[in-house]
Amino acid sequence: MHQHTTSLLAALTAAVLLSACAGGAPQAAATARNQPARPAGGHGLDAFLGSYDANRDGQVTRAEFDAIRLQRFKAADANGDGWLSEAEYVAEFEGRLKRQYFDQGRQPDAAYENNIKQAHTRFGIVNRARDGKFTWAEDQAIADKTFTGLDTNGDGVVSKADPQRPREQRADND
Repeated sequence: MHQHTTSLLAALTAAVLLSACAGGAPQAAATARNQPARPAGGHGLDAFLGSYDANRDGQVTRAEFDAIRLQRFKAADANGDGWLSEAEYVAEFEGRLKRQYFDQGRQPDAAYENNIKQAHTRFGIVNRARDGKFTWAEDQAIADKTFTGLDTNGDGVVSKADPQRPREQRADND
């Protein structure tokens, strides 16, 4: 029962915080400038820019990327112990997924449920120590790989100007 209550509290906390950060109804790109980064889902450059371009200038600096990841990590750490349990990790993801569905005017469906199942599986992968405690250090290791992989021109900024790697290379390195 306690685990269920903690999971529910974490999900609600993440949803409230992300809703507050996300703003109102979707806006055109021109008016989205200077709005908080949207909690987009998915993979690839567009999803990355949608999630981490905090000032909506079409590019993501490492500072923007790290600040949003830290904000999400701290918001997901419902009990403040400095690490995320599987329930906290999945609740944070589910909050972003719910926001994405809301923004698109969609109701949870089979794909939604599969994404939640995948989040549980992903926790087992990202928790490298296999101790059930996803730490900020583990998150930073992922962040380093992600940012470096997308900043293909090495200028310290990710944007559509970065040449995309061929699919085969992305699969090997992601």
